[in-house]
Amino acid sequence: MVRLTDRVGMLFGGKNFAVLSTLEPDGRPHSTVVWVKRDGDDLLFALPKRRRKTANLRRDPRAAVVIFDAARPYESVQVQARASIEDDADGLLVEELSPKYTGGPYPGFAGPNPQWVGVRITADKVVTSWPDQ
Repeated sequence: MVRLTDRVGMLFGGKNFAVLSTLEPDGRPHSTVVWVKRDGDDLLFALPKRRRKTANLRRDPRAAVVIFDAARPYESVQVQARASIEDDADGLLVEELSPKYTGGPYPGFAGPNPQWVGVRITADKVVTSWPDQ
């Protein structure tokens, strides 16, 4: 496990969208935008249970998450990691994340009555765009 510095944590704590990359069955990358929050040295995000990225993580937990500062786009972080998945039947995590990104309750982007999982990313390696890391 790798510790996330305060500077890295600030990017994940801000209203910055992250890109999650997983591996398809044939090894090709699959990348999608996700809402994210920091939980100590881990990252958390909510995914619809029946999406490709969720299936990819269940099959192979290796993942990468990239985030950049919207106000300073050349400040970025890549976290290479392993994921663990837990059911979130009530969608508590997506409801917690929604105000950060939409300003209010979850607006239903995933369609009617999606089933949710919570994903915890534990960093194996952190790469930053600034030289002091």
